[in-house]
Amino acid sequence: MLYWYREQVRQFGFVSATILLYRVATSRIFVNLSNKLLPASLSCPCCGWSGRRYYDYIEIGYTVPNAACPQCDSHPKHRQFFLWLTREYKLNEKSGVAVIFAPERAFDPVWQRTKGLRVFRLDYEKTRDVDAQIDLQQLGVASDAVDLVWCHQVLEHIEDDLAAMRELNRILRPGTGELVVSVPMISAPETVEYGFPDPKESGHWRIYGDDFAARLEASGFRVKKVDFVVSEKEAAKFGTSDEPFYLCRKAARARVQNSSI
Repeated sequence: MLYWYREQVRQFGFVSATILLYRVATSRIFVNLSNKLLPASLSCPCCGWSGRRYYDYIEIGYTVPNAACPQCDSHPKHRQFFLWLTREYKLNEKSGVAVIFAPERAFDPVWQRTKGLRVFRLDYEKTRDVDAQIDLQQLGVASDAVDLVWCHQVLEHIEDDLAAMRELNRILRPGTGELVVSVPMISAPETVEYGFPDPKESGHWRIYGDDFAARLEASGFRVKKVDFVVSEKEAAKFGTSDEPFYLCRKAARARVQNSSI
């Protein structure tokens, strides 16, 4: 919390950061009391926590109420992904080399249970527990070498996201390799570029529009939109999101046969 507060002071100044700290602290006190005194109605599929209410996710520019698991910090998108990974995608049956960009604690259990994958955790930030620090715009990873790429809520933080998409395509194994990717999106025809990492939007360079799939396709991917939906009862219990995400592959290279004349 101290590191987080110092970062807020650095970005927004002492007064704004202190007001934000007060909002976060009072909100968490309320949630902790609710979880202690009231019967549980929520459950986190990622870590097994149960309680009355999730923490509010509070930033300078926006607030998402009842969002973050008090135990593993999963958000609605994480919980949606967790259910998809275990129920539909069958992650525990996958094998090969997996690369996770900006790994998140909420997904640790599902990656740890997948014994067939050799997992590499990569990030630009030094503060995360990762295997290597990298720049997604210029990866030091061999071409055609990765069977599964996980890129959840990362591309919006990259200045040249098209360069990053081309790099993701380059390292993916042709034909069988898969990229699972999601970004924050709005219902608009085109992506809106900010021109700078907006601190009031969690450092995002842009908000994606309906052209996101086309941007992926222009980078060499075959793109499938995934609309994974759980029942209303489970959505209420787990606090999930129904936002779409994408499963991408790159085309297998054609085999060239030698012929003698």
